[in-house]
Parts: sequence; C-alpha cells; structure tokens
Amino acid sequence: MKPIEVFRNGRERAEYLLRLHELLCNTRRRGTREDWARNFKRMMHWRQREQIHRVDGRQSVVVLREGAAITPEQFQEGALNELVRAALVGVVSALDRYCHDLVVSRIVRTLGRSEKRINKELRQLQIPIMAARMAVWHARIRRGKGGRIRTRPMTIIRHAIQDMLYRESYQGPEEINRALRMVEIEDLWRGCATAMDCTAKDVVERLKQVVDRRNKIVHEGDVLRRRRGGKLALHPVSRRQVLQDVQWVGSLVDAIETIANQ
Repeated sequence: MKPIEVFRNGRERAEYLLRLHELLCNTRRRGTREDWARNFKRMMHWRQREQIHRVDGRQSVVVLREGAAITPEQFQEGALNELVRAALVGVVSALDRYCHDLVVSRIVRTLGRSEKRINKELRQLQIPIMAARMAVWHARIRRGKGGRIRTRPMTIIRHAIQDMLYRESYQGPEEINRALRMVEIEDLWRGCATAMDCTAKDVVERLKQVVDRRNKIVHEGDVLRRRRGGKLALHPVSRRQVLQDVQWVGSLVDAIETIANQ
C-alpha cells in the first residue's frame, strides 16, 4: 500500500468522526412528548410503561430505551466534542504515518547511491548491530539451481530502519523536514508553500498550531491549566475549525506528495 493511500484512509476516518458529530448533536431543547412516546412504543410493540428518550440530531433521530448506558445529555455538543478531538488527533496521526511510510519506502534506494551523495541526516542513522550482522550473513547465501538467486540483505536493513523510525514522531515541522531530508527531499516548506499558494512561514506556523492543539488533547487531556484550584474545564473546540484543520493537513500532504514525486 502506498503512503498516500494510508494517509487518505486516516483522513477519511477523521472526516467520518466530524460527520458523526454533526449528525448526532442534539438540537432538542425539551423533553420527549408523552403522546409521541406512546405512539412510538405502540408502533414498536414495546411496553407502554417503558421510559424512552428522543434525541433529535441533524437529519437523524435517536431513541434511547430504558436502561441504555448513555443519556440524552451525552448527545449535547459539549459531550460529543470528544469526536471532534479524536478527529484532530486522527488526522495528525495520519500525517505522522505518511511521513514514516514515505521515508521507509525510499530509504533503501537512497542508500544504494554513492557514499558522497548520502547526506548528513542519513549518515547519522544507526541500526542495531544484530540487524547488520544478519544482513551480512544473508548476503553470502545463494538459493535456487546453481545458486543463481541471491538473497536480499537490504530487506533486513530496511526492516531494522523501519523499526527505528517508528519510535520517533514525525508531526512537527522540524521533525518532518529532518526525516524527508534523509530521502533527499530538500526545501520542503518552500515547495509546499508554492503548491499551497502561501509562504513557507505560513505553512510552518499553521502546522505548529495544529500539532500543538493535538498535543494538548493527547498529553494533557485537553484540560485547561490552572495556577490555583478552580473547576476543571476543557479547552474549547469547534467542529468547523477542526474540519478546516483536517482539510489543510490534507492539502499539505498532497503538496508533499507532489514534491516527492518530482
């Protein structure tokens, strides 16, 4: 599977969460009407004594039966905003995975070039000694009739590099730029700025904002910091803003993909 396909899958999942939030957000301001509940239970052949609750979302109606593990209050916008937070986390994770996959898919080809053409970022990459030993051992093996088929020791190197790279995070501008330099993608943000019709500074600053917002959710539970006591409160979050962020990250990855394929 290509790196861009993995990212698009992650973006689609993030957008699905945002659509779900819009669909399920309760617009009802009053309780369930008794006559409606009575007629609905009669139609469903439910006991008339059973308590039910109606939730009116945008283009949806949810009926909660007695004993349901979720209440109508949990369909209010504030509660459902967890879907919005998850969407932002998801699209940044998709960006992270895309950058990892892009580097891994190209790193063996880059290593195959002359030593003088291997840049500093790639020279500094180190793999475990046991992986290097196994690659050397496999390089001596031949298979097939008359030993015509050589093994592929660089596959072992590739897997070792993959294991190492996935321990790092490729989300912020500096980390992404350093990672893609390993596979000889230079002047990344300038190229993205040209594709996205803005400045390199705009790209870097917007990415920092998105990642910083993601980090507040993942590392701080999105809880507001308090110097002294006070009630627990969360950072405000907007479906519209997160949708814009998801779309922007999508445009960024499309720009990186264009640069990578030049």
